[in-house]
Amino acid sequence: MILADHVAFAGHYGTDRYAYTWPHLERIAKNGAKFDRAYAITPVCTPSRASFLTGKRPDKHGMRWNSEYPIPYNRKEFRDDEVLYNTHLSKAGYDNFYFGKWHCGVDKTAADYGLTGWSLPEYGNLYASERYKEYLAEIGEPQPVCKIEHHLLRPELDGTEVLMNPDEPWDYMDGAGVLLGSAEVQEQFFIANQAIKQIEELAQRKDAPPFSMVISMWGPHHPYYPSQEFADLINPDDIPKYPSFDEKLDDKPWRYRIQRDLRCQHRAFERWPSWQTWQTVMARCYAAGLQTDAAIGRISDALDAAGLKEDTLFIVTADHGDGIASHGAGWDKYSSFTEEVGRIPLVMQWPKGLKKETVISSPVNLLDVTATMLDVAGATSQFDHPLKPDGQSLIPMINEGAERHEMICDHFGHSGDILFQKILYLDNWKYTSVWGDDDELYDLKNDPYELNNLIHDEDSKDKLRKMQQIVLDHLNERRDERSAWHKAEFWEDGIVFSSPEWPREETLQIYKLKVQLGLPT
Repeated sequence: MILADHVAFAGHYGTDRYAYTWPHLERIAKNGAKFDRAYAITPVCTPSRASFLTGKRPDKHGMRWNSEYPIPYNRKEFRDDEVLYNTHLSKAGYDNFYFGKWHCGVDKTAADYGLTGWSLPEYGNLYASERYKEYLAEIGEPQPVCKIEHHLLRPELDGTEVLMNPDEPWDYMDGAGVLLGSAEVQEQFFIANQAIKQIEELAQRKDAPPFSMVISMWGPHHPYYPSQEFADLINPDDIPKYPSFDEKLDDKPWRYRIQRDLRCQHRAFERWPSWQTWQTVMARCYAAGLQTDAAIGRISDALDAAGLKEDTLFIVTADHGDGIASHGAGWDKYSSFTEEVGRIPLVMQWPKGLKKETVISSPVNLLDVTATMLDVAGATSQFDHPLKPDGQSLIPMINEGAERHEMICDHFGHSGDILFQKILYLDNWKYTSVWGDDDELYDLKNDPYELNNLIHDEDSKDKLRKMQQIVLDHLNERRDERSAWHKAEFWEDGIVFSSPEWPREETLQIYKLKVQLGLPT
């Protein structure tokens, strides 16, 4: 299972506006299944990754924002009683490995939860880590240098070369440029090579138990610093202006301006007003994606060379998308669940178990990936926690043509803002219900870039009311499930804390929906 990080996908990948695809991702999809409407369950690193690891929505595992943010009721580590996917797989007889980015807690890593491999606490300072420096010594390469072409927060770095050995992982985070020297020193190849070594060792084992392996990339998350050979694959001049780049946000809720205007002292649309600058930034973003894809191809080839391809379910996806250049020249993720930050790639290959060349158009999410892993491993009977996983196995969609017409995702804001949101996909419509800001309604079939908010459109009123009722039912079901869990007094030291596990904002969201629907409150 390969988990990329922060992929510019919706509106960027495989569109008519610009020919940008990942060749290895497409190759894997052709030999298995491709999901055209896959989403993060929530589009921020820690809550998304924690949801994948547990198979549960953030209201169950408690990590609603990145673990480094000092936000009330935001968990810094998993509860002592939390159960991760590998616990279920271990009980089913699997050896479980994990390589790469963790970002689910402040002090703990994958090893603390029984996973073999390598990871770092919190976001992880990869280029300064001891394992990375050992890797450089093994391949005979020096610490790499990056040429920063454009930096959003630190314009004094524009045009400079910096040693990639930072004190903090985000020292050069908000930038774009080229990593100089050998492509082997780039972070995606480093992680891929760690995993390939383990795959080769596993192939040599005699009478070994089955295994699972999660390979978690740091990229193509910004900073966009691809190696030169990948940067050369994208011509900046060929990239057309993004459809919502010039959007004034006149019909958008206030939360859109949080990320665009308040996150940093240099607003992206002011710091880089020219599309020509953005073309270079986006070219490096796309090239970083191609280098991530090349690393994915290496892992796929290694699995094949090891003779493990036929018996292995091979999954490629991402934790969330990327808001680059969208909705008024955005940068990073948004405080609203836009298609750009929500949509993710998802392909699966399993020669012995999946139909080939299958394209799934039903909406799915990262929780379904976890459920699929457990299903294929025969580990679905291993659940022993009162709060059950929330996803559904995707195998019936691939092999039997099963469909899904509605799906609900979550968002709680980004960079410290607290905005409780439920995002409903119903056929080709999208409704976002929010406590703390205005709602949104989009007809994605006719408006894929979400330029026309129909929340006050009279012709869409019936559709809106139907979707509001679905979200209300969902929230009430969640509350009932959590209430039953609280009665079991399942918590550290036997103490039940209802507030952190069912915040007032979500109860108030139920109140708001009842008012909108004219129901008793």
